[in-house]
Amino acid sequence: MTRYFILIAAIIAPFLTYWMIYRLTNKVNKKFPLILLSLISLSLLILSLIYFRISQSERAGLKYTPPKYQDNKLVPSQIK
Repeated sequence: MTRYFILIAAIIAPFLTYWMIYRLTNKVNKKFPLILLSLISLSLLILSLIYFRISQSERAGLKYTPPKYQDNKLVPSQIK
């Protein structure tokens, strides 16, 4: 759940920050810098995805076996 919150925040944060600065001060240019804010948002999104990739706790080379039924019993999933 935290992962989704960080991804959504990375997308929305530049636009929300600009809007708050615009509302609090009248010194900001009234032209909405959509391209610049989109590039900042995209870079934050890419940085958060890189962070999630680096901080992944699973080791490489593990094999995932999905849950299945054997003899009318549910065998849970396994990571070996």
